[in-house]
Amino acid sequence: MKKIYYLLLSTMVLSGCAAKMAYLNTQKPPGEVKKDKADCQAVVDSFDLKDADLKQRKFNQCMKDKGYNVVTEDTAKKVQGFGELWIKPQTDFKVYEAVYIDKVDLSQLKVDMRLPESKANEADINNLGEEMLRRFSGALGSVMQVIPDQKDAVGKKVLYAGLKLNKVSRAQSGVSVALQVAGHFVPPFTPLPDPPVGTFSFEAVFADYSSKEELIIVSDECKKDENASLAGLEKYERWKHAYNIMDYWADHLAALLAKERNSKYKSRLGIKLIDF
Repeated sequence: MKKIYYLLLSTMVLSGCAAKMAYLNTQKPPGEVKKDKADCQAVVDSFDLKDADLKQRKFNQCMKDKGYNVVTEDTAKKVQGFGELWIKPQTDFKVYEAVYIDKVDLSQLKVDMRLPESKANEADINNLGEEMLRRFSGALGSVMQVIPDQKDAVGKKVLYAGLKLNKVSRAQSGVSVALQVAGHFVPPFTPLPDPPVGTFSFEAVFADYSSKEELIIVSDECKKDENASLAGLEKYERWKHAYNIMDYWADHLAALLAKERNSKYKSRLGIKLIDF
């Protein structure tokens, strides 16, 4: 087992989200982006084109003409940290003294249990919301004060943060993944498997606590784990990949907030080593 561990440790590869196109313009709110996409789709449809690549190029050019930077989703994440991002122009985030993070909205949450005929129970759902709140509070707390109760907002200039978890996927069985990975180190050697595939998505909104005016809107969806290795020292947990992606989102949101406040931020992410 030690030999397998060292081989895994020496060949770790971190994987990102599945590649697709993204349209970047941080000054356009989501509603306007949606309208622009619909308008461009209508333009493309009017040509009655049969070639899918030509349709995509036509759509991309239309979005460019509307002021968007057209890049792959992977590039978008490198540029802005998330698949979609809007920031209200000329907002001074330095005037805010603290942030209040509301209870995570789980009303539309879809959970893939990775098991046939299996559903997440109420305890699982509540736990995911509590873990997300805890992890985002820790990350944002390194940028500015996080107030735990709304009464603490009295007399302060406060940001409101609303989080919504839309999709998560539980990890594969620790035993089955361990056997799968170990099998790749029995001669003849074959490449390491990709991280477990699942869907993870969330939305976040920063608003002025007093006026409720929205200042930042982000959303992201990923098909693979963003923040984990294949093997190592951490104990297996069935929500390991959900927790890892929450940390990834929280870290990038904290980095974004720090950037808008012209303050320094050191990423809290590191290689997490999962023990099967």
